[in-house]
Amino acid sequence: MRDIFSNKVAVITGGASGLGAALAKQLVAAGATVIIADIAREKAQEVAAALGKRAHAMGLDVSSPEQVDSVVQRVKSDFGSLDLFFNNAGVSTYGEASDLPFAEWDRVLRVNLIGVIAGSISAYRVMKEQGSGRIINMGSASVFTCDPLLGPYITSKFGVVGFSRVLAIEAEDYNVRVSVVCPGNIRTPMLDLKEPSWLTPAIPVEKAARCIVQGIARNRKIIVFPLRWRFVWWVDRLNPALLNPLRRVIVRRARRLKSSA
Repeated sequence: MRDIFSNKVAVITGGASGLGAALAKQLVAAGATVIIADIAREKAQEVAAALGKRAHAMGLDVSSPEQVDSVVQRVKSDFGSLDLFFNNAGVSTYGEASDLPFAEWDRVLRVNLIGVIAGSISAYRVMKEQGSGRIINMGSASVFTCDPLLGPYITSKFGVVGFSRVLAIEAEDYNVRVSVVCPGNIRTPMLDLKEPSWLTPAIPVEKAARCIVQGIARNRKIIVFPLRWRFVWWVDRLNPALLNPLRRVIVRRARRLKSSA
């Protein structure tokens, strides 16, 4: 791992907590210089201080393309290159599509999709000019299950997967690699919105970070983990309607709980 990441410059959006912080720790241990870019700037500074001199913090609201581009340009100027860009920042919401105000759809899509597009394009332009780089976008294995009541989140992650696959082909002639990560449930604060079932338990952030770093090292364009979710991915491609009975159960159960509340 040190041969791949040593002396590389990496930016991680949403790096002040959860998976982003775990990725920062892995990359610093592998010899990379890591910029933790997060809307929670003070928390980002705390994480960077704990990781040592190879870690740095910057404030960033990924829903603002102007802020994203400003961070990318600052990293290029301050550190001389941009080798890895992790579009990791994300939010979610929970409820039936018809019950959610449009503001919630807008909030989730701006962070999860527009933020990823903005980060990818800004990073890609720098990497294209320097002739190398890796862009890693956070999708979700939920695009394979399409769980009801997570409409904005799953919509945004479908967009991330499609966008990443398009950009991966466009970028390869310039020696820029693009990967999309589709993990199962990860034990982060986002799970407070919806506790996973016993069939799809959450994995620790440290394990998830290792899987992502290993997938990047192996140049995988689509990184799906853990193993049970690779099986779900295969099932969904074989027959997208196969899980519809389970999806209907989820909707009906949620409606019963809502009516009895």
